[in-house]
Parts: sequence; structure tokens; C-alpha cells
Amino acid sequence: MQCFVEELVLCVAANGAKGPALLWSEDPTTLPALLGLSRPARPEAGAGSSVPGGPGTEELAAELGRRLQLPVRSFYRFLSAGSPVTEGAPRGAESTVTVLEGACRCVLSRIGEDPAQDPAPRPSHPLGMRLRSGGTLFVPRGHTYRLSEIYAPTTLLELHLECPD
Repeated sequence: MQCFVEELVLCVAANGAKGPALLWSEDPTTLPALLGLSRPARPEAGAGSSVPGGPGTEELAAELGRRLQLPVRSFYRFLSAGSPVTEGAPRGAESTVTVLEGACRCVLSRIGEDPAQDPAPRPSHPLGMRLRSGGTLFVPRGHTYRLSEIYAPTTLLELHLECPD
């Protein structure tokens, strides 16, 4: 798990001011370790799909927060097969979304920014991709994401980096 934290820190540091990034851990034990963390039961259909993380994810969030010198909160998001489109609104300065099980389509969009004020030109169109087990998406400040095309039960681990006080 230590390797995963180090990779997340590097990803946030390298991409925070530049844009989204997709990360695949170099350590083959990362996904099995994440799957081994205790987690809440999958909510009933129709129940809220996002729940706070458990003790294992809180330790992961605390270590990431210590390294980045930011508070970090962990959440599990449970998506059922055939779920409608799910929005990922910013809950902090930046977020990471790791697919633990399943897969979904993800479309990232920039929000609340004036292109005329942007010193670095970036694509104005949304960025779409398919997220699969083991992949981690870094969602920088000023972005939101939509999840769709969920064909099997999908479990996500979200880590929200809070804005510094």
C-alpha cells in the first residue's frame, strides 16, 4: 500500500496544476491490498451510493494527507449494473477515483473557469475514457466527472483532498 500512496503523491504533485491523469499502480499487490480493506456492505438498490470509508481507507487517507499536507477524506461509491448516469461533483480541492471492481465510462469536464482568463490553452471538450479495475483517475480542481455505461456492479474508492484552510 505504501507504493500506492507514493504513486498518488507523485500524480497529484505532477498533475495538480496541469489537468486530469490516469494512474495504474506499478505494484501488482496494490489492487489486492485495496480489495482486502474492510468496507461497508453494498447499499440496497435505490439507497445512497456513496458512503464514508472504513478504518483501512481512513489510514490510507491519513497517510496521503500527511504526505500532501492536506486533509483527505475517503468514500466508497457503489454503482449497480444499469445505474443511471452518476455525477462526481467536487467535494474538495482535488480527488482520486480508484476502480476496485467493475468498470464504467467516465467523462471529465472543466467547470467554473473562464477560458479567456486561462494562461495555458486546454481542450474545451470533455475528456472521455473507460475506467477498469485497478485504474485510478486524478480529478484536479475545477473539474467534474460523469460515470455511465455500468454493465456490472462497480465499486469505487474516492479520496477527496480538502482545500487548505
